[in-house]
Amino acid sequence: MSPTPAMATPAVSKDEFLKLFVAQLKNQSPMDPLKGHEFIAQLAQFSSVEQLTSLNASFADTMKFQQLTGGSEFIGKKATYVDAEGNSEGVISGAMIQGESISVVIGNKEIPITQVTGVYEN
Repeated sequence: MSPTPAMATPAVSKDEFLKLFVAQLKNQSPMDPLKGHEFIAQLAQFSSVEQLTSLNASFADTMKFQQLTGGSEFIGKKATYVDAEGNSEGVISGAMIQGESISVVIGNKEIPITQVTGVYEN
């Protein structure tokens, strides 16, 4: 089994890919072993997957930091927003990231940034 199709499926982790690669080496035919250039190509593919995974995690962390610091420029400004009570307004006192969502803190409420309808000088 070639590891290339497994790499194309995002559901396969780098650990699973390595297990498949090792299983392939263990179970290869002694009459038709993996050739040197094929072995090196597969190791290079594994290395690429590992580097891309690391780069993706680093990029996600950078984006979260930029989103949070971008939200912090609104601290002290007046904001209007829509919540369960209808249209409201207040002064932004903080910004938060929880998982994939960004919120601002207005009063004692965390308001998702998607519910903010305007930001103004106070």
